[in-house]
Amino acid sequence: MKCLKIAVMAGALLSALPSMAQKLEYRDFKATNDMTARLKDTEVIDENSGKRAALVKIYTPFQNDVLGFDAGLFQILGRKQAGPGEVWLYVPERTQKVTVNHPKYSPTVIWFDGMEAEAGKTYTVELNVEGRNVALIASTPGAEITVDGEPQGKSPVNMHMPLGSHLVRAELGSLLFEDVVTLTKEGGNQFTLQMEDENLKFGDVNIEVADGAELWFQDAREGVGQLHKHLKAGSYVVTAKLPDHDDQTTAFTVEAGKTKTVTATPPVAHLGYLELVTEPAYGVTVMEGDSVIDLQSTMQLPVARYEYDFSKKGYYPQSLRFRIERGETLRDTIRLERIQYVKKTTGYAAVSFAASGKPSVGFTLGGYYENVNLELSYNLGLGRSKDVDWYDRVDNVMEGRYNYRIDEMAVRAGYQLRFAERFGLTPQAGFMIQRLSAKDKRYPGNGFTQPCVTIGARFSYHPIQHVGFFITPEYGIPVSNKGDIADVFKQGGMTRGGIKCSIGVSVSL
Repeated sequence: MKCLKIAVMAGALLSALPSMAQKLEYRDFKATNDMTARLKDTEVIDENSGKRAALVKIYTPFQNDVLGFDAGLFQILGRKQAGPGEVWLYVPERTQKVTVNHPKYSPTVIWFDGMEAEAGKTYTVELNVEGRNVALIASTPGAEITVDGEPQGKSPVNMHMPLGSHLVRAELGSLLFEDVVTLTKEGGNQFTLQMEDENLKFGDVNIEVADGAELWFQDAREGVGQLHKHLKAGSYVVTAKLPDHDDQTTAFTVEAGKTKTVTATPPVAHLGYLELVTEPAYGVTVMEGDSVIDLQSTMQLPVARYEYDFSKKGYYPQSLRFRIERGETLRDTIRLERIQYVKKTTGYAAVSFAASGKPSVGFTLGGYYENVNLELSYNLGLGRSKDVDWYDRVDNVMEGRYNYRIDEMAVRAGYQLRFAERFGLTPQAGFMIQRLSAKDKRYPGNGFTQPCVTIGARFSYHPIQHVGFFITPEYGIPVSNKGDIADVFKQGGMTRGGIKCSIGVSVSL
């Protein structure tokens, strides 16, 4: 059986031998106690005699469909491929011989050894190409021997081998013999397998490659950037790979007992093109990470993703990503938006100091929408008026002498004119209420109010975003002239409406 398996693997080598120099031969024909020919599922009945056919199990590397069978005066009752290397042939009882034909080899005749086939009997035989019994002897006793990939046992091995070439291997520890052995009609029957220490045939190699490329060796990914191998002396190749790159192969040799370093050729990047134009065209700084990029009309770049930062003083910075594709040109225009120090839509809060008849501190909340301005303010007076004498209206007797603080509440509307990058002018009109506050709420005159219509303008300067300085001259026109209120303002040295100038700082969104 082992020699038949060997012949299967050696079939390709055997086919190379001249067909006229080889013939089929059979070995070990014998009757067995195998019941296959009698089992219901595997029996074949001879219709002429009504008896079971005899079964010949042929162990062979040849397939059923390439073999021809002739039983002489008797009819072949059946044949099939029972499995790898096994053909079943059914013949009638009393059959004495079967001739086996093959298109490439000389035929052979299988005899039933002077007897006739018995009905329901199973026979076995080995069929192969002509060969000889040989002895395979390794130079180191006890070495494991394989022929054409099939284990044959420990040295020495005696076996039947077909004529032709066979791959023979003997191995024990680091000792090895591996070579092709050719068996001919005229050759000897004994082969000595001279084993050698494989360790003496190996060397070490350190392989390095730039760009963190993958290193592939013998169709397997073995490392990234670097690789160490312990290899048998000889010639090899290593391939460097990266996505979006062309693979590069580097050949190298390994010398027995030596260590060497190999620098592999890195993969070649696929290339694409990038064309960028900026608006404004000059003075724009382009950064990739910490590196400054010099924009050219067309840049040739490896296929990858890129992120660039664009900046220029007085403009909002931008960060943009680009994907470069192989062989394609990506064109883009980068438009930087000028920083709006004077914004047409924003909200703000302000603190100011106002100088008028009496100084005050002002607090303002306001905003712009498409340059339309609306704001609400409150000014807290810092000084007090002159003393005001109050008399009884009936008896004209002085009741007391009091002074007052003027607080102001106002609402204004306007429209912003942006005539420069950092300067703004907002003409405003509004309504203001001046309110008197005495030290004691029970004092006469406390809570007196003077409404006014205001006309003014807000001049602003913004040195940086979100922060501005402003000055607002404003003129208030009283809209009522009640005697008591007017008299209190007059005696106290206070101005109804009039000119006021506020200076302050604002914080915007």
